[in-house]
Amino acid sequence: MSFVHFNRRSVIKMTAASIALAALPRAARAQQLSGTVRIWTFLSSEGQSPREVVLRNIIGRFTAAHPDVKIVVEPQPFQELETKFVAASAQKRAPDIIWMRDTFLDLVNQRHVLANLDEVFSDEFKTKVVPDLFPVFAEKSVFDGQRISLPLWPSPAQVIFYRKDALAEIGIEAPPLRWDEFIAAAGKLTKGERLGFGLPTNDNSVSSFINVLSGFGPSIFDPSTGQFDITGKEAQETAKIVRQLVQNGSLSPTLLNAMGDDIQDQFAAGRFAMVQAFAPRFQQYRDIAAAYDGKQLAVSAWPAFGDLPPSVLLGPYWTVGLSASSQNIPAAAAFLESLYTTEASLEWGKVAGLVPDRRSTLDDPFFSSPEAANIRTFTELLSAPGALTFPQRLPDITKVFPVMNTALQELIGTDESVDAVLSRAKSTLGW
Repeated sequence: MSFVHFNRRSVIKMTAASIALAALPRAARAQQLSGTVRIWTFLSSEGQSPREVVLRNIIGRFTAAHPDVKIVVEPQPFQELETKFVAASAQKRAPDIIWMRDTFLDLVNQRHVLANLDEVFSDEFKTKVVPDLFPVFAEKSVFDGQRISLPLWPSPAQVIFYRKDALAEIGIEAPPLRWDEFIAAAGKLTKGERLGFGLPTNDNSVSSFINVLSGFGPSIFDPSTGQFDITGKEAQETAKIVRQLVQNGSLSPTLLNAMGDDIQDQFAAGRFAMVQAFAPRFQQYRDIAAAYDGKQLAVSAWPAFGDLPPSVLLGPYWTVGLSASSQNIPAAAAFLESLYTTEASLEWGKVAGLVPDRRSTLDDPFFSSPEAANIRTFTELLSAPGALTFPQRLPDITKVFPVMNTALQELIGTDESVDAVLSRAKSTLGW
């Protein structure tokens, strides 16, 4: 067995070197990064969707700058990301970086499994990048003074996609923004095999019922509990809207198991004139259009009730956090920062058709071009008078969407009374 002996002078030199290294800014220390960074996301680093292409490019740039770091993307079913992460954290096998929906932030935060990002980010990132993000999203990720995630792709979440050519058939340019007018237009758009409106009714990460309900504005959520009144007058009116859409042929009473992917594929095949869709998929919807010219795709806010402004529910949207149990926090934090460079923000816009995370990026000439017209529309919706987010602490999140989707299916596919359907949903949630 051999031993290495250190004399007093060598120890002093090593200590001085360590102090000097610690004093260097992150950019100067970056060359010291090494090891593996595991990422859980619903994206694949080998996929071909616009967002997957951008993620792969970001990883390529990062590993080129840090050749001793290996980025491993482990795709997960998006419906299970947060709950699987909590379980993996308890079992000491959590990834370093986790993609999460904003509606699950409180659930994950309660388990204390996320790092305080303000303690691991570089000073430059905290002073220049974080303030450049959209405040309505960035502030929601702060719990009790600790920033547990950063928002990604600040587009309005579940909006209405529509075909301009289909609406032109009935003499309108965009969906009406009052529900009574919208219902009438959706009925006229139903033609042959094409339905006027398509909703995901079996996608447990969203609820079309809540999207319609949001037409009553932020007051639908109780500020103290985060709950909404499932049997109240606003919910009753929402249920009646759904029933009217079925009665005039806009919604199919047999299409009751549609996921978001199903709606996307059927819209591409010409099955719908308008659909509820996830805004960050805009470019993907356009690229796969088969039964219509993809250039005819456009977006709209949701209709509102009475004199209220059109509704824009900013969620669920994606955020990114860092595991508190990560064994490679320096490299993981550096990679997380790389998702928000100016170059990355430009690429999210140019390749994936998304609003850039950093507001200053919108000054780039690209965002004034005709090619970026949809991004300008998204940006306008973000600051629209009817924009609202889910409460920071949304209770029973693992149940609320499935329960309300079951209620939606019953409203569409049965003749059971509205009172009975909503009362059962309230009882199931225990609210």
